[in-house]
Amino acid sequence: MRKLIIISSFLFLFCFANLHAQNSNHRNGISYKWVLLDYNAPFLGNSPLDTDGALFDRGAEIAYWRNITPFLNVGVPLKLASATLPDADQDKALNPNPFKTSKFLGSLDVVGKLHTFDKTWLLNPYLFAGAGASYVEDEDLIVQFPLGAGLAFRLAEQVYINAETSYRPSLSDDRTMWQHGIGMIFSFGGAPTEKPPMTVAPLDADGDGVTDAEDACPTVPGKAILMGCPDKDGDGIADAEDDCPGEKGTVGLNGCPDADGDGVANNADNCPAEPGPASNNGCPIPMKDGDADGVADEEDKCPTVPGLMRFAGCPDTDGDGIADGDDDCPNFGGLAKNGGCPDTDGDGVLDKADKCITVAGPAASNGCPEIKVEDKAVLTDAMRAVQFETGSAVIKTQSLSVLDQIADILKRYTNYNLSIDGHTDSIGDSASNLTLSERRAKACYDYIISRGLSTTRLSYKGYGETRPIADNKYKDGRETNRRVEFNLFMK
Repeated sequence: MRKLIIISSFLFLFCFANLHAQNSNHRNGISYKWVLLDYNAPFLGNSPLDTDGALFDRGAEIAYWRNITPFLNVGVPLKLASATLPDADQDKALNPNPFKTSKFLGSLDVVGKLHTFDKTWLLNPYLFAGAGASYVEDEDLIVQFPLGAGLAFRLAEQVYINAETSYRPSLSDDRTMWQHGIGMIFSFGGAPTEKPPMTVAPLDADGDGVTDAEDACPTVPGKAILMGCPDKDGDGIADAEDDCPGEKGTVGLNGCPDADGDGVANNADNCPAEPGPASNNGCPIPMKDGDADGVADEEDKCPTVPGLMRFAGCPDTDGDGIADGDDDCPNFGGLAKNGGCPDTDGDGVLDKADKCITVAGPAASNGCPEIKVEDKAVLTDAMRAVQFETGSAVIKTQSLSVLDQIADILKRYTNYNLSIDGHTDSIGDSASNLTLSERRAKACYDYIISRGLSTTRLSYKGYGETRPIADNKYKDGRETNRRVEFNLFMK
């Protein structure tokens, strides 16, 4: 028997050496203990603490444990021991120690362990109960029902010393026993967290924030809106295309200024402070000009409103080179190809219809970045993947990773908000179902907010049983109807 204990101890330590390297999610555990078996006390009717004449058998036990909830473990202990068993055919009054010769005993149990306090505490008492079967050589299988209590002392985050005692009533005659043990528990868990792949920053030789691959002027710092080219006078025209790179001008005059607004650039205007036609080199010609814009009334298409000579006397309020009458956005500078309206992010969706003016996106999503197919799949699958404890709003631990993914999607799509809708099946009271659905939606809302999202970007609501998507008459339909939906929408 001593050899048996030594061999089982070696196997246990070998297993632990391999398991201890795993990521410590604490969902699984291996325990090992040395045990004492007492068939004497139940058979003779004395106290298990009365050691006078008691026969204690020795053995070893190894078990695998699985964490089902924060306070409940289920385990499968395997025990090997020598057993000195009582002989029911002998008269206990005549023979006070009617025990048979020591025999080999092996047992396998299924046990549930209830932790009564937080398992992160230094001392952790627990209760356990279960059922098992024992094999004794030359005998039939013995069915027993272990009931007991124990105390675990935490040495480290994944290591415990524990001691326990149990009473094991049996269906077989004279096979009820006491068992006492002391040993260690080691916890382990999930796969190692993968490190994000290393990325190499794109080249930007001039350090202007525009990568060389997209920079029209890769050796000179410039502006992103001008494809990385400089604009010294800040008129929105790259120096290479600006006829007056040292003076702020207008698009219509290729970057040159027009102080008097007569359509003649200052560098070609003989009267830069007085409006005049180009035919007179920018100098005024005495004429009838009711709006005093330098365009004779007979030639002025807008005779009552001051305008520009190049637009036949009509104004260009935003100075984009397009007369107000032809400009779809007369108060905002834009390009002729866009009808005079701006498209700040250059995505083909004009600012007046673009809900994400500074971020490029397709017209189908109103100019905002389109949600990727894989991100849509996460939101769709979450309707099934996010689960709760039965009849409550407590989110199951395995569902939290899905909510983490949804929080990450929100952080990447900053122009979108999220609505969370809770639904139930039709079983039970409709008012209670409505309350439960809203509590579950709020539980998801609270968790995502805790991941660093603003409350202004999320909302939640419960609909109870009012919006089924399957038939509540069938079990599968009711399972489908119990769901939480996550819907992205633009601000």
